[in-house]
Amino acid sequence: MGTLTEEIIGCTAALLTTISFMPQVFRTWKTKSANSLSWYMLGISATAALLWLFYGLYLQNTIIVLSNSIMGLLQLCLICFKFRLSGFSHS
Repeated sequence: MGTLTEEIIGCTAALLTTISFMPQVFRTWKTKSANSLSWYMLGISATAALLWLFYGLYLQNTIIVLSNSIMGLLQLCLICFKFRLSGFSHS
């Protein structure tokens, strides 16, 4: 475990990263439009969240596991919106 400063920085970074996709999820849900979402961005972000989750499990780091579990769920929401509202086009 790191120092208190390291823990605060890590928790703050995890929180900000986790909530960074919330505005996009709410906007997509509200407007019922996912045309501006890129399949490539969604795929890369979801893969990154999954890899971070595995890394957090390996390190037994609760903050990494929790933040990336939530991030993965947000990504899954966006992927579902994109598929349901736009289909599988290359946009």
